[in-house]
Amino acid sequence: MLAFVRIILVVYLIAINVYSFILLRSQKISFDEGNECAVKDGKLFIAGLLGGALAIYVSMFIFKFRLQSLFLMVIMPVLIVVNAYIVITCFSQNFGFIIETSAFFATRLVL
Repeated sequence: MLAFVRIILVVYLIAINVYSFILLRSQKISFDEGNECAVKDGKLFIAGLLGGALAIYVSMFIFKFRLQSLFLMVIMPVLIVVNAYIVITCFSQNFGFIIETSAFFATRLVL
């Protein structure tokens, strides 16, 4: 059960980072075409909050886009630290809430 949860978390983090990278790329492409408001910064913030902050921050430098945005240049490193803290805490605690929950249900099924 624990290995399954770890695999799901790793797949989720890869998927959200790929989505974030593609989101910033599509924002740059739409900006180059003259459509400035195709992808809002709120979508980038939510994607970063959900775990894609690292991909957004790296893609900003890869595409050389949005580097003057003080909001993104300050918030994304903070979100990277928050995301890393959450992931490290989950893995170091061995997802304790899942183990306790499964043990609770296992004892109920035996009785």
